[in-house]
Amino acid sequence: MIRRIFLDLDDTCNTLAMHLLDITTHAVDPRDYQQYPTDSGFEVEKAANQLLGYVKYPTPADFWRRVLRTHWAECPTAEIFPWVLHRAAHLVGRENVYIATCPTKSPDCLAGKLDWIHRHLPPWTHRQYVITPRKHLLARPDALLIDDNEVNIQRFTAGGGHAVLVPRPWNRRWGEDPFEALEAQLEQFL
Repeated sequence: MIRRIFLDLDDTCNTLAMHLLDITTHAVDPRDYQQYPTDSGFEVEKAANQLLGYVKYPTPADFWRRVLRTHWAECPTAEIFPWVLHRAAHLVGRENVYIATCPTKSPDCLAGKLDWIHRHLPPWTHRQYVITPRKHLLARPDALLIDDNEVNIQRFTAGGGHAVLVPRPWNRRWGEDPFEALEAQLEQFL
């Protein structure tokens, strides 16, 4: 039985990849994942270079150091976000829903993510978050992770937890309707 749910922030609750591609290339709609170059995989700097048609960001560090606190804070919410948050709270109760997010090495990232949480999440979540690149350490038999990153999903389940993969262009569920895919995966925990 699931008693605790961890929601990934970036590209689960918000549209970070598309938002950053919009800021860096001005070539996409910040909410339209169909515009993401799928052959770039989980490397947003590679996607930016591809959309630009030249290499502006030779390394991931070149890309990420240009992302400011305001970029993190002003990221649009994902279309699935209200539904996912409501569904999670319904399944385990508000007090057992947490945001789990991985930071970059920039202090702007941490501050901007906290700004986003306070702007877009209801007050009952404002102190219910975990900031770590090692989400698998949160895994346990009664915990569920909802995330778009397959590596996080694999590590969390290997650690003894349960996981649900959000369809995004860089994972195996891409092409599935996000609402239908999430509902089908969550059914096993009802």
